[in-house]
Amino acid sequence: MGDAEYNILLCHGSSKYEVVVWGAMTLADLASKIEAVTHISQASMKIIFKGKNLADPGVTLASYGIGPGAKVMVLGKKYDPEDDASYQAVAQIDYSCSEVEKKLNDLLPEVDSIANGYMEPHLCGEALGKLKKQLLGVNEEFMRLLERLDGISFEENQAPARQKRKSVVQRIQHLMERTDQVQENINHLIKSYS
Repeated sequence: MGDAEYNILLCHGSSKYEVVVWGAMTLADLASKIEAVTHISQASMKIIFKGKNLADPGVTLASYGIGPGAKVMVLGKKYDPEDDASYQAVAQIDYSCSEVEKKLNDLLPEVDSIANGYMEPHLCGEALGKLKKQLLGVNEEFMRLLERLDGISFEENQAPARQKRKSVVQRIQHLMERTDQVQENINHLIKSYS
């Protein structure tokens, strides 16, 4: 039962999951595998085998006597983002990010029309000044969203919410880079029309 792989059956409520394990696998490794298939956080799960609560994360499955075909009970509540206030706060910021992104996208055609010479040259300076001011406002809104994300704290069992925050931060950073590129384009156009 050491290095050879075998299947065991995880039972959580009415759900059953067949997973591949090996005897040298630790309980901590099994808990990670259980979390991946059941979406129950390790912090709130109980693993039961033959009526005993398995609690020592460093002990191997072989030491617990978990062999091929064993049935292991899993207790715990699945993670539900709808019940997680922090996840919902991040989701709200993500929505706000989409709204600010629309503002950015609305400015792009105007910048492009000036760059392509579709506006009278004597009107370009004033229009570019307004666009620059609007773009600074968009950038400030992105910064405020990052600050709000930074202010959200998470507990250990809120991995999905932390992951969501990470993806929203990356999205905002990407949009801010786009904003900087448009800003450089506007500065270049201002020089050419002044």
